[in-house]
Formats: sequence, C-alpha cells, structure tokens
Amino acid sequence: MTGLETIFKIAGIGLLAAVINSILEKSDKRELTTFVTLTALIIVLVMVIDMIGGLFDSIQSLFNLY
Repeated sequence: MTGLETIFKIAGIGLLAAVINSILEKSDKRELTTFVTLTALIIVLVMVIDMIGGLFDSIQSLFNLY
C-alpha cells in the first residue's frame, strides 16, 4: 500500500464520518455522532498500527534480527 493511497483512505474515512455526523445532527441524534466519530478514529488507528507493524517487520528483516 503506497503512502498516497493510505492518505486518501484516511481522508475518505474522515469525510464519510463528517457527512454522517452532519446528517445525524440535523435529525437530532447527537448521541450517535460520538459513536460515529469514535468508530472512524478506531478504524484509522487500526490502519496506522498495521502500518507500524509493517515498519517493524521491515526493520527486523533489514538488520536480520530474530
């Protein structure tokens, strides 16, 4: 996965969360907007953690660590 593709995925998730939040606020369901925001944040954090794991694997293979 390239860096630009990851940036677009994260931006897409943020944009989708913002649209859903604005729709929920207009329909007076503000308590759900928090859950939508937290869900988007968790999805992005999982993506970042996966990328960090890949970075550690690359460093480990670069230095031939076990």
